[in-house]
Amino acid sequence: MTRQQKEMIVQDFEKYMQYTLQHNIPFTLENFAAFATSLVNFYKGSNLISTMERRETALLLSSSFNAGMGNRITPEDINEIADLIISDTTIDYSILNPIFSP
Repeated sequence: MTRQQKEMIVQDFEKYMQYTLQHNIPFTLENFAAFATSLVNFYKGSNLISTMERRETALLLSSSFNAGMGNRITPEDINEIADLIISDTTIDYSILNPIFSP
């Protein structure tokens, strides 16, 4: 994965975090997983990442989520969360629209 891809992923995660804070949306694992699943599948469908990069993307997002939670999630659980994210192929555009809107 390129540096630009990693920056894009982190920036989109930060936009998501800012949106949740501004709109008093709970920063929960369930909400994060729905966001991350949609984002990974959107990236893949838009050819921004390859199929092989889906797991790495999910790990980067999960690690960013963990940092936002004060690094309370174990590495084993980070891997489980990433596996959960890539096991679902859905995209919920209502979750993604706020971060892609100008």
